[in-house]
Amino acid sequence: MKKHLKIVHCGIFNEKDNGNFFYGLERKISHGFIQNGHFVYNFSYRDIERNNRTLGIKDSGLKKMNLFLLEVCKNIDADILVLAKAEKIFKSTIETIKKALPNIKVIQWYVDHLEEKKEFFEKLDCMDAFFYANAKELKNLSLKYTDTIFSFFPNISDPAFDKSLNYEKTTDVLYIARDYKEDVRTKFALLLKEFCEKEDIRLNVFASLGKPAIFGNDFHKEIAKSKIAINFNRDDHLNEVNQEKVLGASDRMAQFLGSKVCTFSPRINGFEKLYEDEKDLIYFDSPKDCFEKIKKTLQNERYLEIAQNGQNKTFDIANTKRVTNFMLEVLFNSSKHNSYEWAEYKYKKGKNL
Repeated sequence: MKKHLKIVHCGIFNEKDNGNFFYGLERKISHGFIQNGHFVYNFSYRDIERNNRTLGIKDSGLKKMNLFLLEVCKNIDADILVLAKAEKIFKSTIETIKKALPNIKVIQWYVDHLEEKKEFFEKLDCMDAFFYANAKELKNLSLKYTDTIFSFFPNISDPAFDKSLNYEKTTDVLYIARDYKEDVRTKFALLLKEFCEKEDIRLNVFASLGKPAIFGNDFHKEIAKSKIAINFNRDDHLNEVNQEKVLGASDRMAQFLGSKVCTFSPRINGFEKLYEDEKDLIYFDSPKDCFEKIKKTLQNERYLEIAQNGQNKTFDIANTKRVTNFMLEVLFNSSKHNSYEWAEYKYKKGKNL
């Protein structure tokens, strides 16, 4: 691996939102590559497509945007093309880039649920490596796309992004989940609301139960005002642990931990390798278990201690520099990639690396 790489990062940088998503994973990953001594060119593909539309017609700028990505990679003589979701990037564009730059490596990272159109999966055989913040499907994917390395990587939190603000703790429990009123998160939110009202616990909810979402610095302010924050995802089960989940959690959980709030999460297989229960965060097995532990934690006031431990652990194992260095070590087959807490979740052709 070169000491100084030239990297094109094709991601959703949300330039149109004027900094509301400054803590987004795209910027964290670019920051990590730069910290490791590499040059990074951020290519905000959705913004570029939007800026090149004809008469404002959606997706009419696709061809120009894909051509621009090719030209950027050629002009920079990129060593690595890093793709985020990349749903607007043609497979033919990636193939053309690889022909134009025979030594380029192409990797993709992904953090959402794999409920994508077939075009998303058709591009996987163009990747040298695919990094996913969920270990469940990695082995199966590696059996299908045999030329690609499939690896877990954790959602990133970093002190340059996730801030610890000094505010009075006026909220007992914070719950944020974009649940669209149709999935298990709504059911959980309703139970949580009922519990908090009954126990006179101060609950603050965003993006659920008809409450607006929250972004930017206001997001960090609300975290700072809270004693406890609850992470609950759409693939969690309501009354039991989802035994099929392996190291799968939202970036919001990493943001909670990095912003120094006592974080509650459903128990997730593999996460004990990263975070110790009742020390770094608090796991629960059901809503009843969660609510009992909320009462206990508010009464014994350990939320400040657990919040500090969780932040320390997160910044230690999942900071931008460390996680992006792991990605490069996997890509270039360095033996050092086996030293990470999640190292066992790397596959090629169905076999552990």
